[in-house]
Amino acid sequence: MIPYIHVPDFHIGPLPLHPFGILVATGVLVGTALTTRRARTLGYDLVKLNSFVTWMLVSAFLLSHVLDSLFYHWDEVVRRPWSLAMPWEGLSSFGGFVGAIVGILLWKYMVIEDGKLRARPKPVPLLPYADLVMSVLPVGWMFGRSGCATVHDHPGARATADTLLAVAYPLHQGDGTITHIGFIQLIHGHDYRYDLGLLELMFTVILVVAFALTWLRRLPLGSYIVAASLAYSPVRFVMDYLRIPASEGGDTRYLGLTPAQYGCIALFIYGIAMIFYLRRLRERHVDLEEAVRAAQPEPGAGSAVAT
Repeated sequence: MIPYIHVPDFHIGPLPLHPFGILVATGVLVGTALTTRRARTLGYDLVKLNSFVTWMLVSAFLLSHVLDSLFYHWDEVVRRPWSLAMPWEGLSSFGGFVGAIVGILLWKYMVIEDGKLRARPKPVPLLPYADLVMSVLPVGWMFGRSGCATVHDHPGARATADTLLAVAYPLHQGDGTITHIGFIQLIHGHDYRYDLGLLELMFTVILVVAFALTWLRRLPLGSYIVAASLAYSPVRFVMDYLRIPASEGGDTRYLGLTPAQYGCIALFIYGIAMIFYLRRLRERHVDLEEAVRAAQPEPGAGSAVAT
């Protein structure tokens, strides 16, 4: 049984710093730094990379909330339609994935130049930048899921006291025994249930180690996209069966499956399709990496960061 970890907010004067926000911000900074470092090694245009990441992150953040609201909290949307414009009220990981895809597809065909949105004269190849980001994404995801495991925002179904990977949630404030490790509290409560953020963190650590061990090698283009798609989707699909049942006020199910499980099916199919697509590229001797390295700089490339 795993104790319930409570990390209190930090304060700089009257300003509170929440552990979740600190960990997510750290993940973005570390992930961006590692991606930039790998891009230099591969000879990619850093301005285009920054532009790619900006479009991806902004779109992912916005659609993560919108899709979370539409698929998980439809009653709330009907009651308060303006909640769609309040991203702090909830985010969905698969909504973020969809948003990221939308963002990079827009980036492929559009560019912001002189403050105006314009169509690109020629679409930019997506695959090299996407595979580069995917090679490092599990590092940022690990910090994000660490935040989830710290604030316990994904409580799962109940378990028994002898379940190895269950967490001893407190039934109420003051329930259970408390052990202090510095400023961190380890609470052994009596509400035994799965913590889905913690379970996904454990899996993500494995993915981070596996990917990091390959960074010094030159894998075929698209390898990280295929590996992440085929590894993450079945694990997340099974893990969603550990969510709180709908009968107990848990997430909405559609034909017995959560929206994320349908997303897992689509992601797995996408990973299989990518294998055949990459094979066709090799048969046609198409080198998208070389095309990216030989491409002209992004408009406005005099600045360090482009939109």
